[in-house]
Amino acid sequence: MYLVNKPVHIAIAGGNYGGLSALKSLYLSLLATNPDYDGTSQAPANPNVKITLIDRRDGFVHYLGMTRGLSQPDYARKLWVPYTEMPWLQHSSITIKQNIISRITATHVELVDSEHVEFDYLVMALGQSRNAPIGVSASTHSEYLSAMDKYHNIILNAQSVAVVGGGAVGTELAADLKTDYPDKLVTLIHSRELPVPGPFMDEFRHEVVKVLDRLGVQTIFGQRVVEESVSVEDFSPAHVKHANLLPELIESVKRDATLVTSSGAKVHADVVFNCMGSRNKSPLVDLASSSDAPVFSTAGIRVNKNLQIDDPQYPHIFAVGDVSNRAAVAKFAGAAVKSGSVAGSNIAKMILAKGGDVELGEMGRRSNAASAYSRIKLVLGEHHTVIQNEDGVVPPEMASRMSAPDIKLGKALKNLAVGKFPSHSR
Repeated sequence: MYLVNKPVHIAIAGGNYGGLSALKSLYLSLLATNPDYDGTSQAPANPNVKITLIDRRDGFVHYLGMTRGLSQPDYARKLWVPYTEMPWLQHSSITIKQNIISRITATHVELVDSEHVEFDYLVMALGQSRNAPIGVSASTHSEYLSAMDKYHNIILNAQSVAVVGGGAVGTELAADLKTDYPDKLVTLIHSRELPVPGPFMDEFRHEVVKVLDRLGVQTIFGQRVVEESVSVEDFSPAHVKHANLLPELIESVKRDATLVTSSGAKVHADVVFNCMGSRNKSPLVDLASSSDAPVFSTAGIRVNKNLQIDDPQYPHIFAVGDVSNRAAVAKFAGAAVKSGSVAGSNIAKMILAKGGDVELGEMGRRSNAASAYSRIKLVLGEHHTVIQNEDGVVPPEMASRMSAPDIKLGKALKNLAVGKFPSHSR
């Protein structure tokens, strides 16, 4: 799409790993274009480019570390970075709209207050939804800090904690809680015989179980929770406005609970965390398909290797990160960052080509096409990491060396150019 006699307007729906990566790529490709730009100050104004970032939050959240954040208050405070701490986002060509997206069409993004954000190009970086606290219900930095303080006090005063759902998130949460509160009874309940469902080796799952046993996590596998008597810890009104659009607004923490499993066993816990999986954002996407294949399936938004929607009607719309069907089965923040960069670069190429032919960048699939298994890394507390890659399960000593102590928080902040301006050299 080549535009004449008016600024090009790019909208980015979602301001976390993928969305901010796309925006940074656009900044470097369309704004920081002067030969003398060296990343020490703001790029010059460009009235021909308008970029609108839309997100309900006022900052970036390092979701990768959220389970650790629930067990370590000091670490939790570092996980939310306000957009105001990224000076490059204050560029005159960039507008940040803190609002909730209700609908995405081929021409505009509709917000819950009925405002429409028109676009010439769109990057959908919507991510996936989990109930709070993993999903983070807060919209502002101050709300987040207040909520995390409350969670920490609840955990601190509990003698027993149950985690329902033994996928990657639930398993990491149980391990983090037991590592940082070794005297508390931590129970992980999962409906299957082994944790972490998906295209992973049983060898990998058995290694996860070994670590959980070593930490002292009590595991109940092969049983579902069929009944519960609880007090819900509700941080907001019972019927949360817009919860139909954003499941993360729904609180999942329960207190003083008695859980009954499918075997009839009863588990009492002072606190219960529900980690029963994530949901996609398909209700937001109103894009008709020109074929029998839907634009948005259970695997995600259908995109081509250039991350454009795989439908000839939408060459101007890109999808990145977890919302895309090219995301790995196990969702990776790094893959979202990479895909955002590719999409942003491709949009810039299309604009600069002025309607001519252009070779767009590609995003390969993360998993090994020759293998039935996917890659995954689980960080189980501060001292244990279990990794499966294309060659199998990585030996424990090597896996620990491959794990960042801060769960890649420092890397994320560096990539986002927090406190500085992006540079072509980094």
